[in-house]
Amino acid sequence: MNELFSSLADDVATWLTDAAVDAVSCPWLPAVSIFVDEFYENFDYDLIGPTDRLKIAKVLGQHGFNQRTGRTFDGPNGRIEFPQTTRTLASDPAHELESTLDRRSGLAFATPTQVVLATWRREGPELGEPRLADLQELLRRQPANLDKIFDWLRRSDARAAYVRAHPSLKAAQEEGTRQRRGNRGKR
Repeated sequence: MNELFSSLADDVATWLTDAAVDAVSCPWLPAVSIFVDEFYENFDYDLIGPTDRLKIAKVLGQHGFNQRTGRTFDGPNGRIEFPQTTRTLASDPAHELESTLDRRSGLAFATPTQVVLATWRREGPELGEPRLADLQELLRRQPANLDKIFDWLRRSDARAAYVRAHPSLKAAQEEGTRQRRGNRGKR
């Protein structure tokens, strides 16, 4: 089942990228990280807004997915869901993503912050170098709110491991930010 979702994550990320949506496959969850803009950096977390959801729905429709509900799409290779949004700005942004993933019914859309936080909670102290490299690559392509992730992990067994890895995650994210800013000037 996980191989099916892994392949679906790769396909969906490719389709969305081709349609100018910033999407990264995160098959280990399984999820597709969607990054909208750098607006979130002034707030607690990032989110996938209604305009982007409509664009994503259109792309999925072009690939045989039918929208079952406002958040759920069924297609030839499985189900894709947008997790419920958090109730308040101070709420944990990965809680609803983790609930969606725990149902094991398909692939989830998430923000980079949700992906990093959910991965850290699920793998925490056992998170190995290959997964750390996956997260660094994600952060080169899409920024996450690393400081808030630190806050959300405060009561977690994974916090100490996150503190050790934070400098390398931050360095990868800063490298990606410099690359994105450099590419804007080339347009």
